Amino acid sequence: MIERRNIDKVHVSNDEEQEGVDILSSYINDPDFADYDFLCAGLIGLMLALRDMVRTTLTWIFYNLAQNPDIVATIRNELLPIALQKAPTGAGAMVIFEPEEIKSLVYLRATLYETLRLYPPAPLERKTVATEDIMPSGHKVHAGDTVFFSIYSMGRMRGVWGEDCLDYNPHRWLSKDGNTLRYVPSHKFLSFNSGPRICPGKDIAVMQMKIIIATVLWNFDVEVLEGQSIRPKSSCILQMENGLIVKLKKRQA
Repeated sequence: MIERRNIDKVHVSNDEEQEGVDILSSYINDPDFADYDFLCAGLIGLMLALRDMVRTTLTWIFYNLAQNPDIVATIRNELLPIALQKAPTGAGAMVIFEPEEIKSLVYLRATLYETLRLYPPAPLERKTVATEDIMPSGHKVHAGDTVFFSIYSMGRMRGVWGEDCLDYNPHRWLSKDGNTLRYVPSHKFLSFNSGPRICPGKDIAVMQMKIIIATVLWNFDVEVLEGQSIRPKSSCILQMENGLIVKLKKRQA
């Protein structure tokens, strides 16, 4: 892909524009960047991370939504004005939502963030200390030290999220009037990492999940079958140990 893109770049004259902008072109067109081995590794990591993180998060969000029909109803009410404007394509046809249509839906995003708070797909993070420093907690760290922190635990700490930290409550992400998202610093909500290491695929992943959640909830009722053992799997990704078995029923919106 990199070699082909470099060839295409040579064939484009100065007064012509290449169609589309993507992460690969951004690096190749940067005159200060030439480490293609690093770029290749980064692109593969990005693709794998998106696949695993999105899949894992969607499992947890549909599990939580099945336990909270009031939240499902609120999301459907938020989707209603958009769905009413979409022309039906036939009896029983599904309503498919487009990225631009749901971009501004704040309650849907708040529900997604609440799932990521309690069930972060990467539950454990590690950092290597570059230079000696004193952390906000007062602990002294030295160059070369490795610091581990549990994002899963942080999402369930009263000192970070308040007395209702164990409650599944999307409203904690909303402003008082409910029309906008409340600002939450990335060092408090670490599901997408923080600072210069923040996930480059965050916006893509969020949009993918919002589209899937909106489309499934509008077209189907999701019922989690009883008798399942729902618990996280001990791994670098917070998968559901035994997966999730659900029953989908086509709804009449």
